[in-house]
Amino acid sequence: MIRSAIHHWRPVAVATLISAAAILQPFGGSPAMTQQRQAQNVPSAGPVSPWPRPIPVRLKPDGRDELFVTTLGPVTTPLADGSFDPVADRVTTDDGRVIPDYYKRELEIPFFQPIDKSRFPLAPSGWCSWYYYYQEINADEILANAQWIAEHLRPFGARYVQIDDGWQGTGHGLGANRDWTTIDVRFREPGMAAIADSIRALGLQAGLWLAPHGQSNERVARSSAAFLWKPDGSSASPTWEGTYLLDPSLPTAHTYLRDLFMRLRDWGYTYFKIDGQPIVIREFARNLEQMAGPVPGDEPEAAATALYRGTLRTIREAIGDDSYLLGCWGIPLPGVGILNGSRTAGDIVQGWQGFLVAAEAVQRWNFLHNITWYSDPDVLLVRPPLSEGVARAWATIQGLSGQALMASDRMPDLPASRVEMLKRIYPAVDIRPLDLFKPDNVRKPIWDLKVGHLDRAYDVVALFNYGTEAAESRLLAWDELGLDPDRLYHVYDYWQGTYLGAWPHGVFLTVPPADVRVVTLVPADALPVLISTSRHITQGWVDLLELQAGGSNQRPTLAGRSRIVAGDPYTLTVGLPRSAPTFKLAGVKVSGEQREQPPRVSSASHQGYATVTLESDVSQTLSWELGFEPTQPYLFPVISPSRLQVTQEGLSRATLHWPTQYHVKAGYLIEIDERPLGVAFEPWAALRGLAPGRSYRIGVRSIWYDGTVGEQPAEVVYTPEVPEQVYLCDLEPVVAQQDWGSLGRDRSVDGNPLTVAGVTYGKGLGTHARSELRYELFGAFRRFTARVGIDDEVAPPTPVEVVFQVWGDGRLLWSSDPIHNGAGAVALDVDVGGIQELVLRVLPGNDGIDYDHADWLDARVSAG
Repeated sequence: MIRSAIHHWRPVAVATLISAAAILQPFGGSPAMTQQRQAQNVPSAGPVSPWPRPIPVRLKPDGRDELFVTTLGPVTTPLADGSFDPVADRVTTDDGRVIPDYYKRELEIPFFQPIDKSRFPLAPSGWCSWYYYYQEINADEILANAQWIAEHLRPFGARYVQIDDGWQGTGHGLGANRDWTTIDVRFREPGMAAIADSIRALGLQAGLWLAPHGQSNERVARSSAAFLWKPDGSSASPTWEGTYLLDPSLPTAHTYLRDLFMRLRDWGYTYFKIDGQPIVIREFARNLEQMAGPVPGDEPEAAATALYRGTLRTIREAIGDDSYLLGCWGIPLPGVGILNGSRTAGDIVQGWQGFLVAAEAVQRWNFLHNITWYSDPDVLLVRPPLSEGVARAWATIQGLSGQALMASDRMPDLPASRVEMLKRIYPAVDIRPLDLFKPDNVRKPIWDLKVGHLDRAYDVVALFNYGTEAAESRLLAWDELGLDPDRLYHVYDYWQGTYLGAWPHGVFLTVPPADVRVVTLVPADALPVLISTSRHITQGWVDLLELQAGGSNQRPTLAGRSRIVAGDPYTLTVGLPRSAPTFKLAGVKVSGEQREQPPRVSSASHQGYATVTLESDVSQTLSWELGFEPTQPYLFPVISPSRLQVTQEGLSRATLHWPTQYHVKAGYLIEIDERPLGVAFEPWAALRGLAPGRSYRIGVRSIWYDGTVGEQPAEVVYTPEVPEQVYLCDLEPVVAQQDWGSLGRDRSVDGNPLTVAGVTYGKGLGTHARSELRYELFGAFRRFTARVGIDDEVAPPTPVEVVFQVWGDGRLLWSSDPIHNGAGAVALDVDVGGIQELVLRVLPGNDGIDYDHADWLDARVSAG
């Protein structure tokens, strides 16, 4: 753990799809798996693909470092570089190259083995008590939240109620709190077993948090003869984990763990979040000489790892394979193969910074998720005063990653709009990474979930605005997603419920600050096609059981079967051909399993799309058939805008804007050098990647839904200027990666004024080791100048040591000596003539990354 984050890391967790018959089972998969899921009474989360099996793999970004790609179901894409065989731990590239031991050697996961999905086919979905109550929790609040979840989210796939810190010991924080043999007075009535019974009676599973390798009760520690002691009889390892630490070399330590977890399991708990795990491994390595039993003869880290894995095996033996075991705190990679999942994020906070912690963790560790364990980016918060946009963005990273999904609000207090968001993302589904590499950029603005289901191949794409001050326009280009740029794709905004048309090339979308847009892209056809269902953000995976196109070219039909949840309106959105003649709804037929409970049906035809909404008072499977008949679309003569203006933003970005038109249009087609880029829906758009000093002819035409464009575009010839100098804090980095916190522009990593050795600087970058910042210079500058140092917010006597480095086009251009806090800023002046890409790195010293608050002061490039 990094000390900078002490207040954030809580002191506290391409083959074919399965057969059609299996798809109709509650979760899909083998009969044994299905029987278990039915026995657990878990609502459907859609099919689960066979596992382990070869899967497509992208091994490197290849210029698409802003793109985060995942898959759901059988998917093929030109973005893939080959396939990964998880059983053999082997990658085979499309050009025939074989990479053996891919995870063990290339990704440095020495205990890699494919995740066992036989008992837990999906990542857990449920609720955790910590991030509302912290240690101020009691039995009544646990049961009140459980009751609410059973009523409102269990029909949508929530399963777990996890009690976090506060049920055990006495007092708060450390001290006597780490006593797992004592129940806090707030939980003694009705008792831990009775609480678990009540949770299970609601159709849910009960979970517990604990830090089992530690203990705060001296009597327990001494009487068990299971803990580490110094020769003088004092604790050998007093840490956050507890005043006393288990001696894993002793059989009595394993007896202690076995008895503890068997007791918890006998109470009825089947989900265990074990915290502080990297502390345990570190302390085992430091205390090998204090251990009273036999110790492996390996070097300290390997010996400690072997001893640690032994304790995990004992815990697993006690709780059984049917209980979920989650590692927590840092990334306990030595637990791979024994743990079902692992926390991969630091503790979140309520706010945009908390969202960023979760979003970055999803991206940084996604290569492990649903491959060797289930990744857990900590919890989801949606409660006010979070804005709707922040809540929507947070819900989106959970819904489109398939990682562990645990809410942590006081659930009965949530407003209806936030409950609606939760219903659209529960439960976690069988999403798996395409990107099997360690990413440099963990703030990718474009997330592309590629879905293959029932012969539907479509993309659910999220565009994030990580900024908090201004709306952002971004081009979503089909070719960047591995799609055919010349093909028409229906574009549907999921969160807004808005159909945007069918377009080739791409679309420009505006994303509000600290928010997200989620659009579904479905290939358009000459006949009606299903483009979205409303039940879940994956839009068909969870709810759609069958889909079939029929009828004739003149009177086509779409028929299917869908699971719907009682009281939850279920909308089918169908894309219609954009050219004349097109179609409109001619009729809807619906039948259900519950004949005495017929569903309510409403439908409408619109410009380019049609909707059918089904609603039932009981949860049931509905069969439906939609009939269509020819019709003529409405056409409006389009008139292109005028007075196109361009504003340069930084080096390579420009904002186009033009007056809002009086006449109606579907959008604006933007062209550069007579090459169409995509359609914008507002009178402005941002262009990226423009080379300074080069001239571009930019045009904007109005466009109608059928593709008709204005004859004469509004045009401008634009040449990005090369400024005499520019501060890096005023440029958008291509990559901004750091091991803790977020990049500060003209602020420190903690958000304070940039200050080193008592001197405050108005311009600069505040980061944290280990960090990497990449900037495109286009060979336009000659000098890079800056001062570097440790920010004064890290005050002595805390020891801090870092090294600053400047790289250009893969070459080291400058490196500092080790720099310590309290020292004055160090000046640098580096020749960057002809450099295309400038990279700034901060490396930790021998003391690790604790408190490495590193500042690049007055960092700028100049042409002279």
